Amino acid sequence: MKTLVWSALDAEARTAALARPAQRSDPALQAAVRAIVDDVRTGGWNALCAQAERLDGEAPRLVEVAPLAAEARRTLTAEQVEAIELAARNVAAFHEGSLPAEHAVETMPGLLVRKVWRPIDRVGLYVPGGKTPLFSTLLMLAVPARAAGVGEIVAVTPPRPGGGLDPIIALAAQLCGIDSVWTVGGAQAIAALAFGAGAIPRCDKICGPGNAWVAEAKTLVASRSGGPAIDMPAGPSELVVIADDSADPATVAADLLSQAEHDSSAQVLLVTTSTAVAKAVEAEVRTQVTTLPRRAVAEASLAEARILLAHDLGEAMEIANAYAPEHLSLAVADPEPLVPLIRNAGAVFAGRLAAETFGDYLAGSSHVLPTDAAARAWSGVSVHTFLKAMSVQTVTPQAAARIAAPAAALARLEGLEAHARAADARQKSPSPSGEGLGVGACHCASERGGEVTSTAPTPPPPLKGRGLLAHRLARPEILALAPFDIAAQANDAFGPDAIKLDANENPYPPLAEGALAAGLNRYPEPQPARLKKAMAALYGVTPDTLFVSRGADDAIDVLIRAFCRPGVDAVSICTPTFSAYAHFAALQGAHVVEARLDAEFDFDADSFLAAMQDEPNLKLAFLCSPNNPTGNPIAPADVLKVADALPETLIVLDEAYLEFSGTPSLAAEATQRDNLVILKTLSKAFGLAGARIGCAIGNPELIAIAARALPPYPLPSLSIEAAMSALAPSRRVVHQERIARIKGERNRLAPLFERAPIVTKVRSGGGNFLFLEVDDPAALAAKLNRLGIRARFRPNAAPGGVRLTIGTDAENEAALKAFGVDTNHAPARRAEIVRDTKETQIAVAIDLDSAAPRRIATGIPFYDHMLDQVAAHAGFSLILSCDGDLDIDAHHSVEDCAIAFGTALSRALGDRRGIGRFGFSLPMDETEAHILIDLSGRPYSVFEGSFEASHIGAYPTEMTPHVFRSLADSLGAAIHVRVTGANDHHKTEACFKAFGRALRQAVKREGDALPSTKGVL
Repeated sequence: MKTLVWSALDAEARTAALARPAQRSDPALQAAVRAIVDDVRTGGWNALCAQAERLDGEAPRLVEVAPLAAEARRTLTAEQVEAIELAARNVAAFHEGSLPAEHAVETMPGLLVRKVWRPIDRVGLYVPGGKTPLFSTLLMLAVPARAAGVGEIVAVTPPRPGGGLDPIIALAAQLCGIDSVWTVGGAQAIAALAFGAGAIPRCDKICGPGNAWVAEAKTLVASRSGGPAIDMPAGPSELVVIADDSADPATVAADLLSQAEHDSSAQVLLVTTSTAVAKAVEAEVRTQVTTLPRRAVAEASLAEARILLAHDLGEAMEIANAYAPEHLSLAVADPEPLVPLIRNAGAVFAGRLAAETFGDYLAGSSHVLPTDAAARAWSGVSVHTFLKAMSVQTVTPQAAARIAAPAAALARLEGLEAHARAADARQKSPSPSGEGLGVGACHCASERGGEVTSTAPTPPPPLKGRGLLAHRLARPEILALAPFDIAAQANDAFGPDAIKLDANENPYPPLAEGALAAGLNRYPEPQPARLKKAMAALYGVTPDTLFVSRGADDAIDVLIRAFCRPGVDAVSICTPTFSAYAHFAALQGAHVVEARLDAEFDFDADSFLAAMQDEPNLKLAFLCSPNNPTGNPIAPADVLKVADALPETLIVLDEAYLEFSGTPSLAAEATQRDNLVILKTLSKAFGLAGARIGCAIGNPELIAIAARALPPYPLPSLSIEAAMSALAPSRRVVHQERIARIKGERNRLAPLFERAPIVTKVRSGGGNFLFLEVDDPAALAAKLNRLGIRARFRPNAAPGGVRLTIGTDAENEAALKAFGVDTNHAPARRAEIVRDTKETQIAVAIDLDSAAPRRIATGIPFYDHMLDQVAAHAGFSLILSCDGDLDIDAHHSVEDCAIAFGTALSRALGDRRGIGRFGFSLPMDETEAHILIDLSGRPYSVFEGSFEASHIGAYPTEMTPHVFRSLADSLGAAIHVRVTGANDHHKTEACFKAFGRALRQAVKREGDALPSTKGVL
């Protein structure tokens, strides 16, 4: 590896130092590729076969993957199969979560422009192969293509050295839903995908990396008339490692060699600020390369490697940006300050623990990345690679009348008379006086960019500087206050170990028992850092853009106190809406300006703005979406329209019920604007109404000013701990299921209440409630009072308005009966539990009468699969999430999950009335698992069977008897297991599947009697 001092190089030497291997632009290679491509394009299938036999050693074949995938499962270890399956799941999770949302912008009243996404019809995927089957590349290509909804996927890969398709590639293809793969590689494969050859169809886009021949062929076919699109220029692999003096030379050398072994044409660079690190890494590379199976390949690559000595990390980042690497590894003590400096890179691995290998296989993002400095303008493969965006415009007659004349004027300025006449044809009447757009205010995009015509209104006044608006609007008394920081410096300086003699607290804990009593003798943090971080992550913002408050109500009060001068300033509301806005305004002495929702309780931005135009001191405008009490959502475009039209007013959008609607949040948008604040609460979606926790989100300067009006200790310690427990990662999936269940119940109940004789109208909006209108509210109130049912009557919204919250199944049935609707709805058999120990934190949700969803995350992939198989074969929904001490041992996680699972099952069964009670056995290949279950309420466990392997992946086989004993004890069941067979994987799997089948029989409803001749269990 050649070592160079960057500062000592002139411009020409620096260019040479960052040059890729010369063969990438070799004219001979280009000519050879062009000859192959032209031959296949003109000669079709026969030419393809001839080229493939010459270069691959055999003609192309379409190979069914199922038999070879089965072979791979037989020959690979269980741990290897689980690793491939884990990679497929992680890649799918990332790309399915990255699907873009369609959005619409009303660029002016009546002119709506939408961006919609459509999948590409047919794509060709090139998977490098030959001596090393890069099955991971197939996952990285096919999984995002599937997530995008591509109609047809054509996969090609070079045949393995002995001929045919490698079984591991077949297994990866099967996991991606691909039934067959073509065995053909190189430039000839790219030509076949580009132009079609025999049964290989012409593809609209070609994706995938390869050697210099493949990269050149992709570029060539994309340049031909009618040729396909390509994902990016992708050739031999590249890695730049930036290392400071804290870097571990052995780890850096391993990273460099991990890319050098890819291809003799691969290139690796080390950029370091330390001469000692440079020398140590070079020595490590020389040592480590001697033991590599692909030593010859790695050494050929290292001939083009460089070590560049930089003056500091800033110069190192300049070098990396100039090179624009495929992979950039930051092997530095603190990588975060460097990330904002990165302009050009395919993928970044931030920190010494972020191995490039993780990204290659199972982090989730695709490892198909731009090379040859293409990262200056190209991105790696993602779900977006397989999608096309289109704009769609719709225009009302009024909008057409306004924009036709300006559009025609612009067309005539460019000499396009036909364009102008097309606009004139839409001009039914002249623009109303004062409402038209001047020619200079119209921004027009023609069809040249593939976009349908759109226009934009006169832009709002430019922002006057982040935070200046908050300073201008804040009360002088607030600006004069120092931030309230009692005890913060002393208590935060050394964390929980500080000697706290600053806040006049009692040094002894309270005379109370239980975990929640811990720490109650100490004042909580004024703004608890852990909770701010958790809530910021929940809402997709950073901690400095929010303050935590006692529910969203307290945030309303704080904002009004911070910005409204008594007797001078005004607050606006749009009625009917949440009464707290006007209440806190009155307490502060602020004037309230009212606008009205329309007859259907929908928000009209123009009407709202018209009502505000005569108020000179409007400081805050409150909007609620979904609205309380009617449930109507407000389109984000309307909120932003109001914010743009009122640049000197803080628009406060209350998103208390947003989780129950399909409307996207504007939280992230608020952090980038001067005059938008979002209110959030944990009371509704997260079940923490009694804890009283909410927050306000906005740009950091606005939040800092508003927070000065907070009390010194807004939240009690008990509330903070309850919120941290509820927001734990293991709980999130159960919260999502609860939200989905409440939405489902809301949709189920709405038509049932419409049948009620006293109900005249039902509105099912975006909240966790229904808004009903009844013909005799007084009589209904008296009846509900007698039955002990509380509902919120809202005559200010409608004369017979009633807001009814969605409750539990039993509560909802009681409400229906009170309204005169009898559904004979069978009681739900659901349960949710949380279980926390010193070693594990677990959340479980079960619905015995629904087959979905099933989501299990214990941290042990094989165990996840086993529990999923139990639920799948039993036919019920199971959500189970566990954070456990897997770095120590899997024992606690396995056992505690079984205990939690059994406990949830027991609770879901309730008194077990009507169940089948007994069940079942199951054969599986050479294995037989015989399982008997009695859901009697009396725990007993028998397990007959043994395992030779200590582990299946990370799952310890010795835990299998413990699992069934824990299930028996916590479920209250007799469980007898006998398993025989030759394969430990099959034996374990058979036990869990048979248990699921036994449960299917045992929990099935067969009536409403207790399944006991004694009449009691």
